[in-house]
Amino acid sequence: MSYPTAIQEFLSRDISIDTIDIRDDSRANLKQDYLKFQIKEEYNVIITNPPFSISLDIINKALNDVKEDGFVIMLLRLNYLGGKVRQELWKNNMPKYIFVHNRRMSFTDDGKTDSIEYAHFVWQKGHNPKFSQLKVLISA
Repeated sequence: MSYPTAIQEFLSRDISIDTIDIRDDSRANLKQDYLKFQIKEEYNVIITNPPFSISLDIINKALNDVKEDGFVIMLLRLNYLGGKVRQELWKNNMPKYIFVHNRRMSFTDDGKTDSIEYAHFVWQKGHNPKFSQLKVLISA
Protein backbone atom coordinates (compact mmCIF):
# COMPACT_ATOMS: atom_id res chain seq x y z
CA MET A 1 0.00 0.00 0.00
CA SER A 2 3.02 2.30 -0.04
CA TYR A 3 2.58 3.22 -3.72
CA PRO A 4 -0.91 4.81 -3.35
CA THR A 5 0.19 6.67 -0.22
CA ALA A 6 3.34 8.01 -1.90
CA ILE A 7 1.43 9.04 -5.03
CA GLN A 8 -1.24 10.89 -3.02
CA GLU A 9 1.41 12.68 -0.95
CA PHE A 10 3.47 13.57 -4.03
CA LEU A 11 0.48 15.05 -5.85
CA SER A 12 -0.84 16.77 -2.70
CA ARG A 13 -4.39 15.94 -3.74
CA ASP A 14 -6.81 13.05 -3.81
CA ILE A 15 -7.01 11.04 -7.00
CA SER A 16 -8.80 7.81 -7.81
CA ILE A 17 -6.48 4.85 -7.22
CA ASP A 18 -7.55 1.22 -7.59
CA THR A 19 -5.49 -1.30 -5.66
CA ILE A 20 -5.58 -5.00 -6.50
CA ASP A 21 -4.07 -7.89 -4.55
CA ILE A 22 -4.72 -11.60 -4.64
CA ARG A 23 -4.13 -11.99 -0.88
CA ASP A 24 -7.16 -11.90 1.42
CA ASP A 25 -5.15 -10.17 4.17
CA SER A 26 -4.19 -7.28 1.87
CA ARG A 27 -5.45 -3.72 2.38
CA ALA A 28 -6.13 -3.43 -1.37
CA ASN A 29 -9.67 -2.46 -2.29
CA LEU A 30 -9.97 -5.27 -4.88
CA LYS A 31 -9.06 -8.82 -3.86
CA GLN A 32 -8.43 -10.78 -7.02
CA ASP A 33 -5.84 -12.11 -9.44
CA TYR A 34 -4.66 -9.26 -11.67
CA LEU A 35 -4.05 -11.65 -14.56
CA LYS A 36 -7.78 -12.53 -14.49
CA PHE A 37 -8.93 -8.96 -13.78
CA GLN A 38 -11.02 -7.44 -16.56
CA ILE A 39 -10.46 -3.70 -16.70
CA LYS A 40 -13.46 -1.40 -17.19
CA GLU A 41 -11.32 1.50 -18.37
CA GLU A 42 -7.69 1.97 -19.32
CA TYR A 43 -5.41 3.28 -16.59
CA ASN A 44 -2.88 6.13 -16.73
CA VAL A 45 -0.38 4.24 -14.56
CA ILE A 46 0.02 0.65 -13.39
CA ILE A 47 2.68 0.08 -10.75
CA THR A 48 3.52 -3.09 -8.84
CA ASN A 49 6.12 -5.46 -7.45
CA PRO A 50 5.14 -8.60 -9.38
CA PRO A 51 6.03 -12.16 -8.36
CA PHE A 52 9.09 -13.11 -10.41
CA SER A 53 7.52 -16.32 -11.76
CA ILE A 54 4.65 -14.45 -13.48
CA SER A 55 6.25 -11.04 -13.95
CA LEU A 56 6.41 -11.24 -17.75
CA ASP A 57 2.68 -12.03 -17.94
CA ILE A 58 1.90 -9.13 -15.60
CA ILE A 59 4.08 -6.70 -17.59
CA ASN A 60 2.44 -7.69 -20.88
CA LYS A 61 -1.09 -7.38 -19.42
CA ALA A 62 -0.25 -4.02 -17.83
CA LEU A 63 1.07 -2.70 -21.16
CA ASN A 64 -2.30 -3.61 -22.67
CA ASP A 65 -4.27 -2.14 -19.75
CA VAL A 66 -2.74 1.38 -19.76
CA LYS A 67 -3.80 4.25 -21.98
CA GLU A 68 -1.63 5.28 -24.92
CA ASP A 69 1.33 7.20 -23.44
CA GLY A 70 0.46 5.69 -20.02
CA PHE A 71 3.13 4.26 -17.74
CA VAL A 72 3.82 0.75 -16.46
CA ILE A 73 6.21 0.68 -13.51
CA MET A 74 7.53 -2.59 -12.11
CA LEU A 75 9.85 -3.17 -9.18
CA LEU A 76 12.12 -5.97 -10.39
CA ARG A 77 15.49 -7.47 -9.68
CA LEU A 78 18.22 -5.72 -11.63
CA ASN A 79 19.21 -9.06 -13.13
CA TYR A 80 15.77 -9.11 -14.82
CA LEU A 81 17.61 -7.56 -17.76
CA GLY A 82 19.23 -10.93 -18.53
CA GLY A 83 17.75 -14.14 -19.87
CA LYS A 84 16.47 -15.43 -23.20
CA VAL A 85 12.85 -15.52 -21.99
CA ARG A 86 12.65 -11.71 -21.95
CA GLN A 87 14.42 -11.03 -25.27
CA GLU A 88 11.09 -10.38 -27.07
CA LEU A 89 10.04 -7.99 -24.32
CA TRP A 90 13.19 -5.91 -24.73
CA LYS A 91 12.92 -6.02 -28.51
CA ASN A 92 9.29 -4.89 -28.62
CA ASN A 93 8.94 -2.95 -25.35
CA MET A 94 12.19 -1.46 -24.11
CA PRO A 95 11.66 0.44 -20.82
CA LYS A 96 11.98 4.20 -21.12
CA TYR A 97 13.72 4.42 -17.74
CA ILE A 98 15.34 2.07 -15.26
CA PHE A 99 15.69 3.56 -11.78
CA VAL A 100 18.29 1.49 -9.91
CA HIS A 101 18.24 1.62 -6.11
CA ASN A 102 21.78 1.86 -4.76
CA ARG A 103 20.74 0.37 -1.40
CA ARG A 104 19.35 -3.11 -1.09
CA MET A 105 15.68 -3.11 -0.22
CA SER A 106 14.10 -4.75 2.77
CA PHE A 107 10.80 -6.56 2.39
CA THR A 108 10.57 -7.69 6.02
CA ASP A 109 9.58 -6.04 9.29
CA ASP A 110 13.05 -6.61 10.75
CA GLY A 111 14.71 -4.45 8.07
CA LYS A 112 17.02 -7.21 6.84
CA THR A 113 17.90 -7.36 3.15
CA ASP A 114 18.78 -10.09 0.72
CA SER A 115 21.72 -10.02 -1.70
CA ILE A 116 19.68 -8.67 -4.61
CA GLU A 117 19.76 -5.22 -6.20
CA TYR A 118 16.40 -3.85 -7.38
CA ALA A 119 15.21 -1.30 -9.90
CA HIS A 120 11.95 0.30 -10.95
CA PHE A 121 11.53 -0.42 -14.67
CA VAL A 122 9.37 2.21 -16.39
CA TRP A 123 7.65 1.64 -19.72
CA GLN A 124 5.60 4.24 -21.60
CA LYS A 125 2.98 2.66 -23.85
CA GLY A 126 3.54 3.52 -27.49
CA HIS A 127 7.22 4.29 -26.96
CA ASN A 128 9.93 1.75 -27.73
CA PRO A 129 13.31 3.44 -27.35
CA LYS A 130 16.45 1.70 -28.56
CA PHE A 131 17.99 2.16 -25.11
CA SER A 132 16.69 2.67 -21.59
CA GLN A 133 17.81 5.69 -19.60
CA LEU A 134 19.51 4.42 -16.46
CA LYS A 135 19.17 6.49 -13.32
CA VAL A 136 20.71 5.54 -9.98
CA LEU A 137 18.67 6.53 -6.94
CA ILE A 138 21.08 7.43 -4.14
CA SER A 139 19.77 6.72 -0.65
CA ALA A 140 21.28 8.19 2.47
